[in-house]
Amino acid sequence: MVGTTFAIDAFACKRGSKLRAVPGTPCHSCYAIKLQKLRPSVDQGWKANLAAWEQSTPDEWAQAMAFQILRYNVDGYHRWFDAGDLQSPEMFEAIIQVCKMTPKIKHWLPTQESGFIHADIPDNLTVRLSASKIDGKAPKFPTTSSVTYDKASATCPAQHQNNNCGDCRACWSRDVAHVSYPKH
Repeated sequence: MVGTTFAIDAFACKRGSKLRAVPGTPCHSCYAIKLQKLRPSVDQGWKANLAAWEQSTPDEWAQAMAFQILRYNVDGYHRWFDAGDLQSPEMFEAIIQVCKMTPKIKHWLPTQESGFIHADIPDNLTVRLSASKIDGKAPKFPTTSSVTYDKASATCPAQHQNNNCGDCRACWSRDVAHVSYPKH
């Protein structure tokens, strides 16, 4: 993965916690939950990130996140939620504030939480609504993503690049309507 990332407790996913009970969904075999169970330090860190959100005002949290991204980001790309997902419309609004405070950073936000998203998305933020079923239809939204069992049909090249983005930045680009990832 390029750039900086932000993760929270995957057990706290709103829609994902419901989808975890449904076979055939990416959430059913959530890689982040497996990692949280395997590595207590990861679990503690992601829970601490969620607690920071819950114990701050949205403005305080946005200021702190913008500071961290500007301090540690060296290549101009940031991914939201490599584990976990949006918690509320207020969190989405706070992320928009972060994007506005970091205009030279390209942000990518994959999410299952379509109800928290609105149309006032800054130019440096690409929101990708995720398909709920593996090999299922993508939601109706300008930029989407999905997971497929058919590794050959996946458009994400990371599987051929040591699980690395390499020079691909499709996830961060609004010019790329859909990205499909192989099931892992």
